[in-house]
Amino acid sequence: MASTRTMQRSGAVESWRKFAVVLLFVITIGGLWYPPLGLVAAAMMVVLLSIAIFRGRYWCGNLCPRGSFLDLIMRHLAPGRKVPAFLRSLTVRVSILALLMSGLVYSLATLPLESSPEIIGGIYGLIGAIFVRLCLITTIGAVFLALVSQERAWCAVCPMGTMTNLIDRAATTGRQPTRGRIATNAEECRDCGVCERVCPMDIPVRDYLEEGEISDPDCLRCNACVIACPTTALMAGTAGDEGDGG
Repeated sequence: MASTRTMQRSGAVESWRKFAVVLLFVITIGGLWYPPLGLVAAAMMVVLLSIAIFRGRYWCGNLCPRGSFLDLIMRHLAPGRKVPAFLRSLTVRVSILALLMSGLVYSLATLPLESSPEIIGGIYGLIGAIFVRLCLITTIGAVFLALVSQERAWCAVCPMGTMTNLIDRAATTGRQPTRGRIATNAEECRDCGVCERVCPMDIPVRDYLEEGEISDPDCLRCNACVIACPTTALMAGTAGDEGDGG
């Protein structure tokens, strides 16, 4: 069941996650009356893409306001079913990404700059309103998927998640592994499968035991599998960190 998915993070991250839930509502609801709030969502998009270069989907699993809302609130309402396999298809993900991003680009390109309607914040309000609308639409989609599947089902098709997924793939091609991946130790594994049962992204964790790290680009670095593992077969945020001085 979704309610049994337990994740532990630092006190600072947990405090941010609680604040982030409030921030999500401020942007999606408050933004309807004060559109410039949408610029906060735009800024966060830039930040998460920057983090993805070094930490993959760490933002998604630990800092994302919508992800925090899904973990802290929707998990109590989600039936805890597996994420539908078709949602994990790269074709479906890229199609949703292309649809929403093309809508975003079109909206920005057709802003009525010369005959701007009266709106709070002027041009900033016009731009902010676009991101508020995008945030509201995707949050409604996330709630729907949580109610019919599991709390993090939206993360399988989230446009920003897809972008970070692709960035993670590109960042590790022919180069050093992305820092902060969960390290694996096959010798310590009891093959109990608990890691896969608690993974919010339904990642086949045991398939990566021989690799030395969980290299799946959908790994959220939430550490749910590490916490649930009864041995030291999984270790949080250690893969790819050796020798970088960090």
